[in-house]
Amino acid sequence: MRSVDFKIVSITEAPGLALIYAQNEEAYQYLTDETDMNTLQDGAAPIERERLGDWISDAGWAHFDCAYL
Repeated sequence: MRSVDFKIVSITEAPGLALIYAQNEEAYQYLTDETDMNTLQDGAAPIERERLGDWISDAGWAHFDCAYL
């Protein structure tokens, strides 16, 4: 299995939301510093699914890989 920088998980309990989990320190810094996203206690950043495609595209331009689970 290839290494990814972010794992994205749909939240079934909250329709329309997903969680972004950074898988390394550089990815976490991008998540919090570059995209100004807030994180939960477990380090995940919630995002609306309608914004997710643009976010994945932006992360790709910044040379990060994402896995959508």
